[in-house]
Amino acid sequence: MGRIVEYYRADSIEDAVATARRLGSSAAYVGGGVELVLRRNPEVSTLIDLSQCGLGEILEVEDGIEVGSQVTLAAISRSAVLKCYAGGSLALWSGRIAQNNLRNMITVGGSIGRNQPWNDLVPHLIALGAEVRFFDGAEHRTPLVSYIDAKRTGTVIEGIVLPSGNANAKGFMWRFTATQQDISLLHCSALIDVAGDVVRKASIVFAGRPGHAALYPQLGQELMEGGGSQDAFESLARSAMQAVEVGTDHRATAEYRRDLVRAAIISLGDWMTGDTQ
Repeated sequence: MGRIVEYYRADSIEDAVATARRLGSSAAYVGGGVELVLRRNPEVSTLIDLSQCGLGEILEVEDGIEVGSQVTLAAISRSAVLKCYAGGSLALWSGRIAQNNLRNMITVGGSIGRNQPWNDLVPHLIALGAEVRFFDGAEHRTPLVSYIDAKRTGTVIEGIVLPSGNANAKGFMWRFTATQQDISLLHCSALIDVAGDVVRKASIVFAGRPGHAALYPQLGQELMEGGGSQDAFESLARSAMQAVEVGTDHRATAEYRRDLVRAAIISLGDWMTGDTQ
């Protein structure tokens, strides 16, 4: 691993981007620093600190809630605003991912920028319909799932915006791990909006397949059309086992992950009907 010879504390987003462009591949942004410690590119010799760029707040804005890229999992878990958003799922699960020391280091921007397949934050943000604000010399805003697909480099992620339209919906997360602090063998997140017996909105995301987070609109559509009966969830589970791409790695086989896909959908059904929490 190469040596770090310079630590540059940017005083604005514009300063950070200009410095990164000047230094090219030898520079990397510092959020919480977790990924840089574990998997730093050996070409990197300069770190650009974003802590003075005003990206560490959680704010209610006109069209939702804005979470700055420097906000940590620990801060999300304590946020009174996020505890009232989409059933409080983001705040709840941010306090259960990894262990406490890491929750004080893992940031929103770092999680999105690195987007590891086992990442538990990104799939839940996708299910919630989050948009990303980023700067590359100009201000941009795009759906998180589109930002990840584009594989942008050299930009500063300013934060995410959680849409106000989810005020009456509820988020769901199911992660299968060997221990609470382990990374997921399979992750399922969902956002469900129900009025009476009618499912008005359903977003379903799987990750740790072992591939990256993927949104499955066809599963959400089937849930909206089928309603919330036990038979509907059994049918949805069968569809999910066919639709969700799973693979084998050193931690689990594809067959085992396919069974976990079914278990996740059945758990979603139990959660929706109040049979489990």
